Amino acid sequence: MDHNVKRCPKTGRIIGKAQPRDEVRDAASGAGRSASDTAKSGIPRRTFIAGSAVAVGSFSLTACGGKTLTGKPLPTPTESQRARKKQTPSTVALVPCASYEDDPMPELKKYAKLLKLPDLSGKTVLLKPNMVEFHPGSPVTTNPAALKAAFHLFDYLGAKDIIIGEGPGHMRDTEFLLEATGLGKACKELGVKFVDLNLDELEVLDLKEGFSGLKQMFLPRTLMNADVVVSVPKMKTHHWVGMTASMKNFFGAVPGRKYGWPKNLLHMRGIPQCILDLQDLIKPRFALVDAVVAMEGDGPINGKAKEMGFLVLGDDLAAIDATCARTIGFDPYELDYIKIAGEVVGNISADAVTVIGLEVDKVKKTFERPVTFKNKKLLAESENQAS
Repeated sequence: MDHNVKRCPKTGRIIGKAQPRDEVRDAASGAGRSASDTAKSGIPRRTFIAGSAVAVGSFSLTACGGKTLTGKPLPTPTESQRARKKQTPSTVALVPCASYEDDPMPELKKYAKLLKLPDLSGKTVLLKPNMVEFHPGSPVTTNPAALKAAFHLFDYLGAKDIIIGEGPGHMRDTEFLLEATGLGKACKELGVKFVDLNLDELEVLDLKEGFSGLKQMFLPRTLMNADVVVSVPKMKTHHWVGMTASMKNFFGAVPGRKYGWPKNLLHMRGIPQCILDLQDLIKPRFALVDAVVAMEGDGPINGKAKEMGFLVLGDDLAAIDATCARTIGFDPYELDYIKIAGEVVGNISADAVTVIGLEVDKVKKTFERPVTFKNKKLLAESENQAS
């Protein structure tokens, strides 16, 4: 793959030329889905950026080689890293939504006003759901109803254009995932363009004082050109970092065509470290977390459904994830990436985060923890693990 780069005259960033789509399809040796299959899914190829590029496939937890640094302690943040942190108190809304059959818009509009979310007139908004894999009947991905709610909320806030983008981390047939999860149908019903972030054209961004040790990172051009990026994840336990919600969701923004599946290099550099670096580079503005039905146990793929009955909305992703952690019985300070995010991203202390809507103590449930989180020795022994 050609990664010769040039500078963007507008942003000054280095731009990597994307591999031609025909070459990518050829590399799949004809294993991709056919045009007729795409027609059946209802998503025209012109709105499915980069198309289906590679064969159906999914890495198991031992699929990628190399030693992961997931269990490596995070370094103490520098003063310049601390200077990135949100300097004012945060507010997070726990928005009631008992069922995916309910219409959450009246409540979302109410809490958008209470949160003083801004007018987004003239802005291009990219919504980033979680579509990592598909297990029938299991809450692995963002529910289509939650994605629709996010679309309608940011349309209500005045967005000029809304794009949905995701780069699935396990299964490489994105068209299959769109169809199987119902997220493709949701895109069609909303009339919104979907961009496969695994295959989008690339920009190369310099990482100054990152946590991962990487000097630069390749990220999708569509993501980086959006005026506003919104995380729309599923709230789940996670066997390497304890919990995944708004910040960890951006592993799905990392292009598989550059970093492999399941984003191997980032796992080897350390999941918590890369979560923090992605926050710095992407600078997401908002998150709407799908916690109507969450996942406990061996998440983020093989856990069990846990009904929670709410959405989580806000503009400080550190505060959102700390609040999510508290609702599932975790102390945010025991989750390394959230603890450090409280120093370099936003607020995680209960004293600095006001929760409106449902009360944490009234919705809180004790989640079954991943076995790897119960036994930290497993993290240190995870030489060939990734997810």
